Amino acid sequence: MDENADCVDVLIVGAGPVGLITAFQLALFGGVSVRIIEKHVKSMQDSYGRAITLFPRTIEMLDQLRLADALLQSCFACRDTVTYNANGEEVPGRGWSFMNKIIDTNFDFTLVLRQKFQEEIFRNAMAIYDVHVEAPVELTAASIDQNVPSTGHRVTAVLRDRSNGTYETVRCKYLIGCDGGRSSVRRIFNIPFEGAASEDKWVRIDGQIKTDMPKSRSYCSIESPTHGNVLWVALDHGATRIGYAFTDDRASAYPKFDEGAAVKEAIAAVKPFNIEFERVDWWTIYTVGQRIARDFFVHDCVLLAGDACHTHSSGAAQGMNTGIHDAVNLAWKLSLTLRGMSSSDLLKTYQAERLPNVQKLIQYDKDISRLMTNRLPENWKGDPNADVNVVLGQLFEESGTFNTGLGIFYEIQEDNPLNVEGSLISSQPQIKPGRRGPDITLLRPGTYEHTRLLRELRSFATFHVLVFASEHKPPIPKAVYEDVATSPVVQLLTSRSHLDFMTILPGFKIPSPYEFLGHAPLGRAYFDHVGRAAYQQYGIGPEGALVVLRPDGWIGTMIKLRMEAILELEGYFDGIFTEV
Repeated sequence: MDENADCVDVLIVGAGPVGLITAFQLALFGGVSVRIIEKHVKSMQDSYGRAITLFPRTIEMLDQLRLADALLQSCFACRDTVTYNANGEEVPGRGWSFMNKIIDTNFDFTLVLRQKFQEEIFRNAMAIYDVHVEAPVELTAASIDQNVPSTGHRVTAVLRDRSNGTYETVRCKYLIGCDGGRSSVRRIFNIPFEGAASEDKWVRIDGQIKTDMPKSRSYCSIESPTHGNVLWVALDHGATRIGYAFTDDRASAYPKFDEGAAVKEAIAAVKPFNIEFERVDWWTIYTVGQRIARDFFVHDCVLLAGDACHTHSSGAAQGMNTGIHDAVNLAWKLSLTLRGMSSSDLLKTYQAERLPNVQKLIQYDKDISRLMTNRLPENWKGDPNADVNVVLGQLFEESGTFNTGLGIFYEIQEDNPLNVEGSLISSQPQIKPGRRGPDITLLRPGTYEHTRLLRELRSFATFHVLVFASEHKPPIPKAVYEDVATSPVVQLLTSRSHLDFMTILPGFKIPSPYEFLGHAPLGRAYFDHVGRAAYQQYGIGPEGALVVLRPDGWIGTMIKLRMEAILELEGYFDGIFTEV
């Protein structure tokens, strides 16, 4: 063991969006030291166009982290989609049309912002907490000392500064690989990366263009008989991205496929429309592949997130969204573990919750990739002569809430204490433990100013208990109120900022929450904004309820507002926290 090595709680390898957001959260939550390294200098990272799309659920999660506002300042907020057939005629209900049906969220659009601009926002946010990307620095070796206790710095990592060739040894409690499809962390620890690369290749090209396309500032698909289902996306700063299938006949037409060839094929791909490139910002050609790491968490101290543990095509624009879901699911669990509030068993729920969603995405992506290159899915059991563009539209439509992230859920499992079936069953079938908690509209006391739940429940690795007051008297039963107020478990968790309360009152505009309750509220109080809409969105009747939201915004459990409520509430937290 190198006694001169720098010691840090968490070492993150890879400073793309997943690594940056993971590091930012750990710094934001406090009490944890973190370093983040990136083997490429920023100028090289910025030269890549890479990901562009954030869907509503991803934006909601970033909003809770106070990152969404800066993204909204620079993004192209896309609410319009259009699909054109080979003749340039609009075809309704195909392509990206599911984006026109986004409901139940304040972010009813697709946020389009090139990755380099997103990363700049994340870096700046991280710097507020004095965490900075170290680049160009790469991980060259890592090992685990099994003699060190699980709470100690078990991982020894060797870093190389690529600018001067010097080496440094770092010891950490947890090593997180956010270093992409060719992850050095995954390679060093021999974690199998299962799946295969297909023979499909796609081209993406960004730039400033002139065009005669009628609806050019939209999320668009063009059903080309020669270039597959062509992607056309209005980007930030007035730019446009065009993507098309790179087939063998396209490749054989050029001795060398360079930027000029990419432009020429883009012009052909969008026919019958005309385009002229005024400037090319970036272009790439890449092979489509679908792979999943066998394990996301190994040796109780090494974790993978983002492309390091799953890769797929950009066909459904899910890559960065899926990686951010990983980061948000992981960071608060790791923070609680490192601060001694939860055992490392909590980290096992990371793979348990994320893997099924990744597996679903991989299978979905395989079908999308084939359809976008004018081929039916591999195990297609329908009409062999079906129109691939119709099938693609149907697949997008059926997977609409999965695409937007609003329908992503985590199963209730016996060995997962985070999602627990409680005494209250919502009248809304989609509202249950493991599902996203709706971002309801609320009214502030006094001014009756509109606000949103997620605006009020910022993410600090904190569980939130929503107290939906009963419309009957007393609005909060005396026994429940007194039990919550005097519970040692509640007092401990609230004193350490791991738990807070919010009381939601039926939409009666009265001078004070006290007037309605007859006592002070539990936590901050807000009014439902109109016609019991918030109650209805959560499927809660006039008798009220307690709803526990996890730090990441998914529902943990739902409890009837009755005398036994405190036992159920304490039992839920007893399964998560080690000190209660």
